[in-house]
Amino acid sequence: MTDLFDSLLEASKTTARLATASIIGPDGLPQGKLGLRLFVRQDGSATGSIQGDRVQDEVVQACRAALKSGRPATLTVKIGANEAQDLGLAPGTGLEVFVDVIQSHDTLFVVGAGHIGHALARMAKVVGFEVAVVDDRKDFANRDRFPDADQVITADIGETVRSFPITPATYVVIVTRGHRYDESALAGVIDSPAAYIGMIGSRRRVKSVLQRLAEEGASAEAVDRIHAPIGLDIGAETPEEIAVSILAEIIQTRHGRQSSPNMKEVR
Repeated sequence: MTDLFDSLLEASKTTARLATASIIGPDGLPQGKLGLRLFVRQDGSATGSIQGDRVQDEVVQACRAALKSGRPATLTVKIGANEAQDLGLAPGTGLEVFVDVIQSHDTLFVVGAGHIGHALARMAKVVGFEVAVVDDRKDFANRDRFPDADQVITADIGETVRSFPITPATYVVIVTRGHRYDESALAGVIDSPAAYIGMIGSRRRVKSVLQRLAEEGASAEAVDRIHAPIGLDIGAETPEEIAVSILAEIIQTRHGRQSSPNMKEVR
């Protein structure tokens, strides 16, 4: 059991969502048979075992369904003669299994505290994100401008991005004020496990930045996952409208929907 908990802890560092399956009944089941028996990752792979192949398959499928819905569930699986003997129960007894979903809290990491970053941070809180903002300008990155943000960091952009704890539940938006800051920020996150990385800029500017990163050794796979130019094409013009387009694309990614065409089309 300790090994399974250790595996669960390690898996939580590399995936944003896990489903666990624990035996909770029936009454009379020996105490040693109760508790966590397996978990399923977001990619559908399972670790652990639970009372025979047929029962295992049914429980794993329930875990996968819970991962999609985001909701816990309780199921009862009828056990056969072999499982019943192992558990000390009568054949046909219902094995009660609780499936729970463990999900990291989604974090929006806004790199750049200008007008777009300001609008984006406010909107992201409304739809349930934790929000962290970084900029090297005290007049922009401060609590007066970002009263609802969970973190407001006034420091060197490149250094902060490289040290920020990015997980599969982190969404990174780069909206800095120039090429130099864009490249520094993007270089710091391009190989991270972030769920989403997006960068603002004209197609020409974005193409230039991505080409330089590729020349410096970034893999084609890493470059291809960058959403740039950022956001859905809704004809946005004001900072608030641009923030809406960015957040809409992030929500698409959050729910596994197809995103709009990005910079890949114009390279």
